[in-house]
Amino acid sequence: MTLIVLLLVLITERVGLRAPHWQVQTYLNYYISIALTKYSKTKASKISLLLFIATPAVIVYLVLYLLNSGLITFIVSLLGLAICIGNPQSRALYRQYLNAVGRGDREAQFVLHSQLAQEPTIIEESDVNQSVDLDDETQSNIVKPETLGETLIWINFRYYAVPIFYFVVLGIAGVVFYSTLLYLVEFKGIKQGEALKKCDAHNKKDLELWLEWSYWLPSRLVSLGFMVVGNFTNGLETWLKYAANFSKSSKEMLCQVAMASEKNTDFSEGNNAEHMVRLTKRNMGLFLVVVALLTLYGQVI
Repeated sequence: MTLIVLLLVLITERVGLRAPHWQVQTYLNYYISIALTKYSKTKASKISLLLFIATPAVIVYLVLYLLNSGLITFIVSLLGLAICIGNPQSRALYRQYLNAVGRGDREAQFVLHSQLAQEPTIIEESDVNQSVDLDDETQSNIVKPETLGETLIWINFRYYAVPIFYFVVLGIAGVVFYSTLLYLVEFKGIKQGEALKKCDAHNKKDLELWLEWSYWLPSRLVSLGFMVVGNFTNGLETWLKYAANFSKSSKEMLCQVAMASEKNTDFSEGNNAEHMVRLTKRNMGLFLVVVALLTLYGQVI
């Protein structure tokens, strides 16, 4: 069942599932609008914050457990993963970026890359499709903290690889828990933004730390896949350097291993994104093969 759900969701996600009712933010906005008021009245603690995050996942798990129906579990898993996986906003921005590349609009490329990386930019973002005249001094002040390829690697990891990992390991409840945690950390600017600001700075640090913990194991496994589908020798050296180093973030580790795994190809700044997209596609194919083998040997249902 797991493999079938994965295949169906990955196929349909690329051709549809862009309406608001297919986006997890819609449902988490509704949950937060109800639950945050009650949470803000309780004594702030890590336990209460954890319960606040875990409630949607616990509800999903209990409903499936009580109904105890394979068909209902399949339907809920299919719909739940379809809602939680992917990020239509990032996909739309990347399409706009490709259009900007096609027409040679470097200013729009700067803006769109900044939006994809979720970094602030000094360029007005009201209309990213329009060309903006910038002088050399202004362009020099635009800081790109990472290449577009690294940005795409990280987007693919957060919105595809990690949800799929937790779906295989923990089922749909694990995906819901991760999506709720990710939403609270990264989606503070939409609809319930003011309400989310009620969480104090201490809670914010806890959320970011928990999210980083949730990345730890998936990032090691995904980067291991990069080595297998890329340059294993170069990738292994970098993987060993970062895998046991807890001072390095999962993002840094993942991007460095991905870059090292592509060093044997015709790699340059100009085709950085193209190579990273190909690498992630090959890695996703490898992951599906592994899930298929685990299914055949009865390790995954």
